[in-house]
Amino acid sequence: MTGQISCICGAALVEEVTDRGVRPVGGGALIPFRRTTDYVMCERCLRTYDVRSLMARAESAEVIESLEQLADSAEQESSDSA
Repeated sequence: MTGQISCICGAALVEEVTDRGVRPVGGGALIPFRRTTDYVMCERCLRTYDVRSLMARAESAEVIESLEQLADSAEQESSDSA
């Protein structure tokens, strides 16, 4: 899906989240989800995030990133044709 997901306190939660699991901060092997009720805890503030909310945040970030790339491409094409 997308890259690093951060906690509301600003600390990094995970490097990557996919439908299969999460990759911890600093790299390492993908940690698979065992059930949809799994949680990830912030090391700084101890806030917990359920798997579903992390996946939703990752999907939202991916859509925003795609839209930004599309806008950049359109802007570049516009300046090239001018």
